[in-house]
Amino acid sequence: MPEPLQLNLGPEQIKKLSSHYLHEGRKQESWRIGDIEIRGRQLSTTVSMRSIYTSGTDAKGFHLSIFSTLEFLSELMIVYAHAWAGLQEKTKEGWMLESATKSVRAIRNPDQIHVVMKIASIKKLGENMMCLADYAVTDDQGGLFEVRLKGFLS
Repeated sequence: MPEPLQLNLGPEQIKKLSSHYLHEGRKQESWRIGDIEIRGRQLSTTVSMRSIYTSGTDAKGFHLSIFSTLEFLSELMIVYAHAWAGLQEKTKEGWMLESATKSVRAIRNPDQIHVVMKIASIKKLGENMMCLADYAVTDDQGGLFEVRLKGFLS
């Protein structure tokens, strides 16, 4: 068994070992939600990346990060909950209470990110709302993320 790792890392060593994407590249990404279709407890849409970051260590080019994914999935929950409550504009703040993500296969197409959101439960709690949703995020190249979010709107 290898010896336990014991190091003291300074700023320069940390920088050399760190992800450029998490430190700088993440700030370059932006996305756009296309038309949304809501049918009962299911929401469907296509998301496209307006600007992307490509990692120098990924030979295949673009891959969707779970961070951008969680952003637009949270936005979709906020939109759905407001529409479900009959509200015409955003009046509630969204809070992510829990999340579970599974990156089954990389999503590589930045222009065709398909999202199906299925509401497991949604309810009003006084003036607030609680929502639990399961998402399948796919592309046309076999990519798949499975995500479950629990959100609170107050």
